[in-house]
Amino acid sequence: MLYHISIRYFVILLTTIVIVSAAIIFLIYRDVKTTQRSGLERMTEDLAAEAAGRGGRLPDGAELGRLLDQLARRNGFQDRSFVFVFDSDRRLTRQFPSFVPFEPERLIREWPEMSNDRTRIIEFRLDQDQTPYLAAFRPIEHDGEITGYAAYVVRRQTILLSTPMRHRVMRLSIVAIALIIGWGILFALTRRLLKPIQEAAEAAKQIVAGNYEVDMDAGHKEKEIHELMASFKEMAARLKRLESLRNQLFLGVTHELKTPIASISGLIQAVKDGVVSDEEAREFLDMGLKETGRLQKMVEDLLDFNRFAAHTVTVTHQRVDLRAELQEIALRWQQAQEKTNVRIEVETTGERRNWAVSTDPVRLEQIMVNLFNNARDAMQGGGTISVRLYAEPAQYRIEVQDTGEGIPAEEQARVFEPFYRGEKKRAHVHGLGIGLSFSKLISRSLGGDLVLAGSGPEGTTFALAIPAIRSH
Repeated sequence: MLYHISIRYFVILLTTIVIVSAAIIFLIYRDVKTTQRSGLERMTEDLAAEAAGRGGRLPDGAELGRLLDQLARRNGFQDRSFVFVFDSDRRLTRQFPSFVPFEPERLIREWPEMSNDRTRIIEFRLDQDQTPYLAAFRPIEHDGEITGYAAYVVRRQTILLSTPMRHRVMRLSIVAIALIIGWGILFALTRRLLKPIQEAAEAAKQIVAGNYEVDMDAGHKEKEIHELMASFKEMAARLKRLESLRNQLFLGVTHELKTPIASISGLIQAVKDGVVSDEEAREFLDMGLKETGRLQKMVEDLLDFNRFAAHTVTVTHQRVDLRAELQEIALRWQQAQEKTNVRIEVETTGERRNWAVSTDPVRLEQIMVNLFNNARDAMQGGGTISVRLYAEPAQYRIEVQDTGEGIPAEEQARVFEPFYRGEKKRAHVHGLGIGLSFSKLISRSLGGDLVLAGSGPEGTTFALAIPAIRSH
């Protein structure tokens, strides 16, 4: 499509050049024609006036040559051309120069209708070579009577050699050249602007085909084009990430949902077929309900993650006491833990009269619960979760540390990837693997961030930054 646009612009440019050139040629032709006729009229009038002042005659020999040269320069002619004088009966009485390329009788045959005060101009061509000539006729008056006629004949192209005409042609030519160059520059700029658009269109086709590794030149000097290319490349990279996330989502969900669904199906089928009965059947149903709850939790987590990833969830801010909020979250989480040997401790560091922050307490609890669950899963035999609150100049930092075996060094860079779970965690922890990535999304929505602060044989520490309220 863009190729056709370029062709269209080229056709427009070419058509415009042709039209402009034709217009300039027409103007030059009209100017030449007008100048020729005006010059011929003046020249013939001057000849007739000279003859009238000399008793109806023109000088002879060299004097006539000097007079004609003078008149030719005055009227813009390069040379004197040909002069003829006729009497009142149209008989030739004088000819200058003595040799002319045509018979004077030709002028008599082409003789126009004459009036006393007007110059008549005719055009004729030689029979042998079709050379165009212009002939101007003017009556010669003496004492109120027509005593004869003066005729001045010039080749039609002769006028082009005159200095004034050359100047006119030069000016018009300069205008034509300027227009052509201007249109050429415009066409070049158009091509330069179309090229990145064409690249973007080609890249869009590749993206539609599933190829996100687009090769685009982002080094354009024009700011707008540079921003367009950079934005397009960023969009391609984002789409690549989304496509990767979609694939991970599909594989992760498919894999993780299979287990509870198969478990629920097997338990129900056992009860239906009478394999178990009475108390054992009730236990099977309880296990089925537990698996259903786990399945429901997976779906809810998945929906929440998807909403946050798509930026469709709004975060509300309200003033809360961060230390008190952390203590309540830890207490509620501790009370919900059954059959686990996990203890949680909350401590604060730093001098503060108050620990007020502007945040979303619901989203804050989601982050902390995910960190607590992650710490619990890391300590299979039980242990202690230490929650430390630090007061810093522009923010608060919450550290959550467990006493587990730590995360292997080769896995630490991937802990925030959606649906990623390490080898150890995959073996004994069920879930989609989106808890940490989800928590990081929420933390950034709150204006902070969640990072892995450290991990080793003594345990793992995650750090959550919460912006402090600016004092006025």
